[in-house]
Amino acid sequence: MRDKLITILKHLSQQHPLQQISAEQVAQAAQVSVEVVLQTLGSAENYPALIAYEQPNITRDRILCAAMTVFAHKGWQKTSLDEVAAVAGMTKGAIYWHFRNKNDLFFGLLDARLQRDISPVQNEIQAAINLAKQGEPLTAMTELFSQAWSRSAGDSAWSRLYLEVMSQAQEPEIAQRLSGLYEHIWHLSSQFVEAMQQGGLTRQDFSPQTLAKLWCVIFDGVMAAAIANPNLDVRKLAEQFMPILWQGLAPR
Repeated sequence: MRDKLITILKHLSQQHPLQQISAEQVAQAAQVSVEVVLQTLGSAENYPALIAYEQPNITRDRILCAAMTVFAHKGWQKTSLDEVAAVAGMTKGAIYWHFRNKNDLFFGLLDARLQRDISPVQNEIQAAINLAKQGEPLTAMTELFSQAWSRSAGDSAWSRLYLEVMSQAQEPEIAQRLSGLYEHIWHLSSQFVEAMQQGGLTRQDFSPQTLAKLWCVIFDGVMAAAIANPNLDVRKLAEQFMPILWQGLAPR
C-alpha cells in the first residue's frame, strides 16, 4: 500500500504543485480512505520529503541506528519521530518514507535485532551436536544456551526498550504485531529444536513446538532478570539451570 500511495503521489506531483496536493486527493486517486493515507504517509507536509528522500544513500539502517540511540536515551514512549529524524540527519518525512509510525519503527528495529541474534544459531547448534558426540551432551547444551542468553542479556538498553514496548500491549496495533512476532519466533525456534532432536541433543518424544515455547519463555525470563540484576552472570545461570532442565523435575 505504501509503494502504491507514493507512486500516486509522484504522479499527482507531475500534474499539480506538490504543496497543493492533499491527503484527500491521494485517497481519491488510490480509491482508499483518507485515514489509510494519513496512517501510511502521514500529513501532507511530509509529501515533499517522501519524494525527495527516495535516494540510495538514505537507508533504513541509518534510521534504525538513530532510533536505537534516541530510544535508549529517552525511552520509546518519550521519543518523537522528530528527534529520531534529527539524530539521523533527516526530516521527519524521510522517516515516513520507510516507516508508517513509531510503532512500525520499533518493529523494524526488532526485525533487525532478531536477524542478528538468530544468524549464528544454526552453527552453534552444529557445534553443540559435535560436542555431544564426544560424550559431553550436558556441556554442549549449557554452552548453547549460555551463548543465546548472553547475546540478549548483554545489551541492557535493548532489553529495557523491548520490555517497555511489551508493556504497551494493550494498544491494538502493538498487541497484533507482538502476537505475530511470537508466532514467527516460535516457528523459527521449533526448526532449531528439530535440528537439536535430530542431532541427539534433546529428547524426541516432545513436540518441537512445545519445546520451542519452553525455551522462548525461559529466554524472556532471563532477559527480564538481567534488567533487574545488572550484575547477573547469565553464563553461570545456564550452568545452574541446565542440569535441572536436563534431568527433569520428577522425584527419583
